[in-house]
Amino acid sequence: MRNKYLLPFAITSLMAALSGCGGESANVKPEVYDSSTANGACSIGATGCLGFALDYPLNGLNFTCSSDTKNSFVTSFDLNNGAATGACKVGDKITFFIKGEKDKQISLGVLDLNKIARVSTSQLPRLTILDIASGMTSQTAASLDPNDNTVKVAMRLVKILQALAKQNNNIVDSTDIQPLYITDQMRVDLEKMSESILSGKFVTATDIDLENLLKPWVNISGISDTEAFSTLSNLVTIANAGVYQPEFSLFSTAGIVGSLLSGSDGLVGCNKTICNTEDSSTQHLFGHFMLITDRDGYTFGSGLQWRGAGVTNTSTIGGLNTKLITGTKPIRMTANAQNHWINPVTKKIDQNYDFQVDQVTTPLSIYQGTLYNDYMIAGKEKFYKLLTGKTTVTTADEQDYGLWSQTIGSENFKGTLDLYKIFPITYLDKRVFKSINNVGAGESYAFPMYANLTFKFTDTSVADVVLGIVIDEKGNIRTNIKSGNTENDMSTASCDSTQFNSSTYMDGFGVQQYRIGTISRAFTNNKTLSLRMVLGNAALGKIDGALVGMNTNIKTSDTSETIVVGGALLNVGNLLNINSGSAAVTFNDSEGSTVKWANSLASFQKVYNTNNATHTSQDTDLAKLSGGTLTFALAPCYSVHVK
Repeated sequence: MRNKYLLPFAITSLMAALSGCGGESANVKPEVYDSSTANGACSIGATGCLGFALDYPLNGLNFTCSSDTKNSFVTSFDLNNGAATGACKVGDKITFFIKGEKDKQISLGVLDLNKIARVSTSQLPRLTILDIASGMTSQTAASLDPNDNTVKVAMRLVKILQALAKQNNNIVDSTDIQPLYITDQMRVDLEKMSESILSGKFVTATDIDLENLLKPWVNISGISDTEAFSTLSNLVTIANAGVYQPEFSLFSTAGIVGSLLSGSDGLVGCNKTICNTEDSSTQHLFGHFMLITDRDGYTFGSGLQWRGAGVTNTSTIGGLNTKLITGTKPIRMTANAQNHWINPVTKKIDQNYDFQVDQVTTPLSIYQGTLYNDYMIAGKEKFYKLLTGKTTVTTADEQDYGLWSQTIGSENFKGTLDLYKIFPITYLDKRVFKSINNVGAGESYAFPMYANLTFKFTDTSVADVVLGIVIDEKGNIRTNIKSGNTENDMSTASCDSTQFNSSTYMDGFGVQQYRIGTISRAFTNNKTLSLRMVLGNAALGKIDGALVGMNTNIKTSDTSETIVVGGALLNVGNLLNINSGSAAVTFNDSEGSTVKWANSLASFQKVYNTNNATHTSQDTDLAKLSGGTLTFALAPCYSVHVK
């Protein structure tokens, strides 16, 4: 008989109540009887332990791990991290269920964790409701289609969770996603069901039969199929969202998955079948970019590439790239907002993702790759083996490698891509992110929020640029540039969301607007929002390519020179304390200092200029745009409203 790691009755009820009132819930854990933890068969971070984060912020989902025959566990939601986590050992099969106080339970099938991840990394892979459903049907979803059998089962599970959330007054809108605690009372009430529901019956029962079986515990009839599918789609999209960037291959380091300085090659290639770094007749290409996938599933960003010949006595890719950086001009790459990137269901790049490249008419297209561990695409055998745990690679396996191509004049370039997914986003807690979508009638809300960003340049000879933005009701960030704008004044003039076409991104004044970022997560302890932005469009002029809130350092040489992009935290605490009108917000980096922004193209142009006396006046002007500081001010027309 398995030990059940559940929190003591009175304590869990109290902590759930505190969380509902805005208190910070610590994870209270019972006495540990062996080396297992309350939320898994091993400690996250330990060798051979595979931690996971649920896409749904669910505390108290029961599970067992096949390697532990004595204990059962519950997922633990941590407000500080914004995620519900659990852990089993690498290679385990995990059995999910929702258990009542005594004997009744709802069985949710068995999932092979190898389908989620095969190695431990520093970033927890997302385990989704759709993954759990695939364990119940023994089939992965072919696509995110409400007629797909596995998707249908996932929708049933979503209905239960959302019905519990509404029943517990956690949500107002049936598609909103907020933390859900399986409370002691819920477990007591589950015993009212006439029988346990095995996973087979969960899958095959008619909608009416399943509804009737569940009704003594929770009434799922209040959640429609349309609402369940919308919620599931949002969960899948959010699980796929984050920042994507290749390794910046300059300096060789140890090949360790889990470190952003892993020694992988990043985006590299050439115009020949074999890329010989010492062959002067071979034209090499390498690049770097930052992409954001937002809460709508759109992906956009900015980057750069270098092209040049091989160099004698340069034996490594990193060595060649360093010489290209100092000897050739960087070339801008722009990824306009595209609604495809990595397929959120299959985790594959299943159609071209294009970067427009300055000076050429043809794009650089990333056309192949599979995201493993919800963390990395491997372009070559070495890293593929690390990610998959495989010792040999088949021809079929090679179809998962990250590959790209680009035609430049008569030359066909091609190469490989080692890519990281970093800074995955989470749900937005309504105690901080109050939007028109998640508050009830008569309640105040702060989003959509209209504001102006002022970009100041480290080179003070460059005039400030003011950019109008909107943080919309979903948590995505777009421009809000006024009609009649100038190079330095692209500020907000209107706070009327009815004048905006979300399909064309054209506002009612005939101005084209652009996706530029998203809120990564909401911190309930200090009422702040983490903003991440990549500005990528020629229309943005001097701030085209600006990076904000990326918490990233990019080395520009083999010395200590780096491009520093810190955090960008917006404190909205004052807005939560008023019923209507406007109030001040604060905007700081992770250290409480002024937010800094950077532009990688301009920064590397500065590196080129330093090493080449023949650089032009245009090169000098571009280097002046390498970065600076950023301020955030609410637009004069903005105010908190009441729904």
